[in-house]
Amino acid sequence: MLQVIYVVSVVTIAFGGLAGSNFLYDRGMPSALSRRFAPVVGGLAYLVAVLWLEVWTAIAVVSVLTAFILLLRLGLRRGLRGVRGNRPTQDWAEVTYPVAGTISLLVGWGILGDKWLAFLPLAFMAWGDSAAGLARDNLWRKNIASICPSIAMLGTCLTIAIIFQPYWIGAAGAVAATAAERYRPGVLRFWDDNLNIVIASMIAMISLTRLTR
Repeated sequence: MLQVIYVVSVVTIAFGGLAGSNFLYDRGMPSALSRRFAPVVGGLAYLVAVLWLEVWTAIAVVSVLTAFILLLRLGLRRGLRGVRGNRPTQDWAEVTYPVAGTISLLVGWGILGDKWLAFLPLAFMAWGDSAAGLARDNLWRKNIASICPSIAMLGTCLTIAIIFQPYWIGAAGAVAATAAERYRPGVLRFWDDNLNIVIASMIAMISLTRLTR
């Protein structure tokens, strides 16, 4: 029964983030700002899932949420109006975000058995990338190549990395995540920095963890 309450909590937080972005967008907030609300709150939903749920329950819940977001993207885009990107490279961001989060939980926690190894890369995506995006879209919009968004992301990610031990491995993941956000290759239309951040930071952290054992 307790797990059911926790599942409802995770789902409520996740949909609260999406609804919040839609609400802000409907009230006239620019999309560059409104679209950041959902991923930040989504990071909190992932954290609650990691803290409260059993591993495969958490993976199942986020997988179902990912499928629901994909269905909205394909058939009811109006439901994602508050999180739509304003650049071509962000066209599928509302889908790649939960996909990357699911991959992170599946590999880091489901396969490797480390919940914090699973959570940290998606926290970099949820909170670090949001910090970089806010800086890029709202503070330095006239200079997209500015180093300032990367500084904002790196500072955020290095702070988040405190939850991982040893810290230097988490910090290395933070650096990898920041580099992936800044130097993201345009592989496919739907492949954006959400996937790059999670994959790059996870590879860095797993590699360093294996080498130090």
